[in-house]
Amino acid sequence: MGMIRVEKRWPNGQREITEVEGQRALIGSASHCDVRLPMDQAAEEQVLLYVLGPTLRAEVRADSPLVTVNGEPLTASALTPDSVLAIGAFRLFVNFVPDALEGPRLTPQQKHGNPLLAGLLLPIFGALAYLLWWDKAPKFTEPPAEAPALFADAAVSCPQQTPPQALAFADEQAEIAEGKRERMPFAVEDGVAAVGLYRLAAACYKQAENAGREQEARSAAESLERDLNNDFRARRLRLAHLLAVEDYALAVKDVVVLRALAAARKGRYFEWLSVVTEQLKAKGFQP
Repeated sequence: MGMIRVEKRWPNGQREITEVEGQRALIGSASHCDVRLPMDQAAEEQVLLYVLGPTLRAEVRADSPLVTVNGEPLTASALTPDSVLAIGAFRLFVNFVPDALEGPRLTPQQKHGNPLLAGLLLPIFGALAYLLWWDKAPKFTEPPAEAPALFADAAVSCPQQTPPQALAFADEQAEIAEGKRERMPFAVEDGVAAVGLYRLAAACYKQAENAGREQEARSAAESLERDLNNDFRARRLRLAHLLAVEDYALAVKDVVVLRALAAARKGRYFEWLSVVTEQLKAKGFQP
């Protein structure tokens, strides 16, 4: 069956994730919608998400307000993992996660087949499958018990001493942080960098004696850090499960994100991810 995962980004940067079981999800302001937006931002039924074959698609259900995908007006379109839906002041990042345990559906003829032919071929196919598995199957080891912390606990100090210089420097760092947070859906490592920039901006706002802006920057850093830590933890657990059930197509996607998150801190977990990357390549799954 799988599920449709929708990450809703509020205008203030707050993120909210909704996971809808099945292959259909409705976005709008009505109470029956799976993903709800404020009434002043979306029609009662704004966008229908549905799965067609292996593809997640989006279809507009109301003409107003305008819905765009990657900046272009949306009517009906296939979505990729990098697609960004914009509805009013909200941005949504959507993807379909198929059931890792879901297998192909067989017809009754396929299920039963010819008993005599199956009896003759089964031992042959079994032996060939075993030889191929023995030769090519990567021996995935257990991940290290501890993963690196994405963020250091050390206090951040402002390099500028006078309040006017500190204020100008803080504004500059906050603006850079905002830009990196905007790019995070396409380069998750930018989100990690944004946390450090927000912390630096907060330290300089404090030096400039601007308590309001200091609190804004500190709150942005804490919120983004919490979201990234939660995502890092969830992806580590899911990767271990996907490797165990041999769902390498999904595993390789998590490996890419986890390596980007852990790259700045390195350590044993990052080294383990590098080994897993090479093993997945040997299985034909290119990160």
